This record gives sequence, C-alpha cells and structure tokens, in this order.
Amino acid sequence: MTELEKEGKQLMERLGMFNDAVYAIALTLLVLELKLPENVKFDTPAGMIEGLKEMAPKFLAFLLSVALVGSNWVSSLRIQRAIVYADTRLVVFMIIYLSLVSLTPFTCYLIGTFPGNPISYVVFGVFAILICINGHFFLHHCRKQKLYHRDVDMKAVKQLENSVFYVSAVIAMISGAAFFSTKLSFVLFLAFNLVPFFIGKSLRINYKTEQQNLL
Repeated sequence: MTELEKEGKQLMERLGMFNDAVYAIALTLLVLELKLPENVKFDTPAGMIEGLKEMAPKFLAFLLSVALVGSNWVSSLRIQRAIVYADTRLVVFMIIYLSLVSLTPFTCYLIGTFPGNPISYVVFGVFAILICINGHFFLHHCRKQKLYHRDVDMKAVKQLENSVFYVSAVIAMISGAAFFSTKLSFVLFLAFNLVPFFIGKSLRINYKTEQQNLL
C-alpha cells in the first residue's frame, strides 16, 4: 500500500466517525422539538390528555424524522463499508450530505407545527431529493476514482447511481400528493423511508477472500 493510499484510508475512517457524530446530534435535536404546549394545564387527567392530543402532530413528525435519519444512517454505513479510500472531492460530497441531514429536524419541525400545510411536505421532499442528488454524484465519483473495495461489483454501483433518479421522482410525487391530502403524503413518506434500509445491500465485499490475500 502506497503512502497516498494510507492517507486516503485514514481519511475515510475519520469521515466515518464524523458521519456517526452528525447523525447522533441530529437525533438529539429531534427530541428537543417535543415540547409541552404552554396553553394546556397538565395537572389534571383531562388536561394531560388534551395536551398529548395537541402534541400528536409533533410526535408523528418525530417518528418521520427518526425513520428518515435512521434509514439514511444505515444506508450510509453499508455504502461506506464498500469504500476504502477518500479524497478531497469525496470530503466535499460528505459535508454537503451531512449538512442536509442536519437540517432534517427543521423540515420535520415544519410538518409537526403545520401538519395541514402542504408546503411543509414540499420542503421535506426538496431536502430529501437534494440528499439523493448528492448521493448520485458521491457514488459516481467513488466509482470513477476507484475508491471502492476491489471486490465491489461495479455493475451494482452503477445501478445504485441510476436508482437515485427514480427515488427522487417518487419523492417529488409524494410531495405533490400533499396538495390533495397531507395525511396521505405523510403516510407515503413514512413508508417510503424504509427504502434506504435496502440501499447498499448489493455492494457486498468478500472479506474472506480479502483475508486470504493478506495472508
């Protein structure tokens, strides 16, 4: 392994730690949005029930944000496992990606505060699409610069790159559905956030083969 490859590998390890830290902070910020309404008295059973009902949209927004942040974190872990080296441009893509992730609490705050306003879901969808677009260029750059593990199937990488555009189109349609029914848009967004749990599964690495090569 050359000195440049060692530096690229070390940089990738640091990016992985930075990635985990940003996700941890994002999840913490989501919890901070669950504040008790000031106009409701919680000292009686009826008052507490009324207060919890009033907080229902924020709880649902919290559920949506956890699904989005959690699924993207799992997806990023799977993809980063397939990447061995990092360079300057990859760092830029990662910073853009994590900046968008860190704004997730704000987009979900809009949905929790204004659940009947379709623009809240459009804003959420726009940020989700931006994450997808950045992901496409991220994956494309890693493939062109040969930053992946040597056992990764490049055909699977290309398919993953192209699938980002289809995902973006679906997100755009779900956002548009909010103008007909915000509840429908919410349910579709919540269900669609399960998709990232499957992204990156095709980027498998034969670690047994790699260990044999090292011996």
